[in-house]
Amino acid sequence: MGGTLNIGSTYTVDNLDPHKGGGWNYCEICYGSVTESLVRLFEEEGAEYGSLIPHPYLLESWTLVDPSTYDLKLHEGVKFHNVPPVNGRELVADDVVWSFEHMRQPDPLYVYRTLHGPLESLEATDKYTVRMNLNAPAFAIMRFMGLSDGSQIIPREVEEDPNFDADSTVIGTGPFIMKEWIPGTSIHTERNPDYRREGRPYLDEVNNLIIPDAAARMAAFRSDRIQLLDMEWGQAQTIYDDPRWITNRYPGSRQRGIGFQHRRPPFNDIRMRQAVQAALKLQDFVDILDDGEGKINTGYWWSMENIALDQSYVPKQDLEKARRLIKEAGYDPEVGIDVVTVCRSGDPYQCRIQEIVQDQLAEVGIKTSIVAMESGSWRTRTFTQYDFDIYSYSAPAHEIPERFHNLYVYGPSSSNSIGSANAELDAAMELAGASANQEEYEERWKAYQKIFMEQVPYVFLDTPFQYTAQQPYLRGYRNSVAGYNRFQWIADFWFDK
Repeated sequence: MGGTLNIGSTYTVDNLDPHKGGGWNYCEICYGSVTESLVRLFEEEGAEYGSLIPHPYLLESWTLVDPSTYDLKLHEGVKFHNVPPVNGRELVADDVVWSFEHMRQPDPLYVYRTLHGPLESLEATDKYTVRMNLNAPAFAIMRFMGLSDGSQIIPREVEEDPNFDADSTVIGTGPFIMKEWIPGTSIHTERNPDYRREGRPYLDEVNNLIIPDAAARMAAFRSDRIQLLDMEWGQAQTIYDDPRWITNRYPGSRQRGIGFQHRRPPFNDIRMRQAVQAALKLQDFVDILDDGEGKINTGYWWSMENIALDQSYVPKQDLEKARRLIKEAGYDPEVGIDVVTVCRSGDPYQCRIQEIVQDQLAEVGIKTSIVAMESGSWRTRTFTQYDFDIYSYSAPAHEIPERFHNLYVYGPSSSNSIGSANAELDAAMELAGASANQEEYEERWKAYQKIFMEQVPYVFLDTPFQYTAQQPYLRGYRNSVAGYNRFQWIADFWFDK
């Protein structure tokens, strides 16, 4: 028992409301340590990497009443943290109903309600049972219940109590209690003495130390100030074979790409989007951004082998085709086409992506002007004002296809900042969501990806391998393609020293 775990991070956090803003403001260590969801997703032993299967978490069990109706049975005796305004009261079915109503509210900041499209309603049928009614059969609905955001259960008092600031702290049922958030610097949590699993957690504290500089993060790890550190290959290779530390290499969940603004010229014309796809030499992004330690994605992340199209579908550079498409769209590559691209300066990759794009598109007469902005301004311009021709992103933890496509491509989604309004894509997405079993689910998502790659709402770039370093005395840690979900096991982390 005992010990303080420090985790090194690069992510800044805008607020601690787990239902608000999604990955742009996410508290990396909150899910699993402070808050929990109804189920948790993980690959079963011997299963294909990326085959995320839902397992009970806050739920004791669930029952399929009919193809569109589930009964969700909560564990009895689970308590919220013993802090005001909930003061350790028991988690009940009404809290689940409230949480999903809260995250589904019609506010652009609550971005993950689109994932709950199949969800018609929730109702508490008794103190510990929730009936979930769907508008159509949806095989994957229980997976939505285990995402690291868009599924966390929090008490209704966080909104109803006028003295509680839900943006600056968070209350859940997890093994650790939020102690302090210092914006831009750190997040501190301490052991929950009333956690439902007797004898857990083992650790006294878990802290997230936000250190933007890669060299400083590595120095902190080497000096044992940090016990767990995510790395890119450029850092990992310096300690990869060093027996003093444990390092792991595994397919990552980070996806990089560019999105086109469909609401205005030139990229409201599919031929211009296809021209950009043909003009790009995609392997350069792996070589430059990942030091060769990654692969290009097709219509989904290559690491999700059971869903993603294989590497034979990766678009090949064809400058002649790109110039032909540009001319067919009514533009002259010799004269040039001016476009505005935006990126978030705080992200180490977004603007670098735009620099590579700029160099490559210049070969076919597309001249990009890069506008780099701090996080808040970038988010407003991209997701509220829609003022860009091309935007770049480097986003983690897309555990299931819906996590990206239903949010950022689906026409009715409030997060559809590119303005995609493609009936064929939307219908294929809806069909995949209504799959009755895993085989049908995989087949339909692969069919969707082929349409996606033809319509080019985005050009998917690379997903690098991910590297994690841990101090040798940290035990119980496990990686997952569902990046944030690995902290679902944090109650079982312990120090062997």
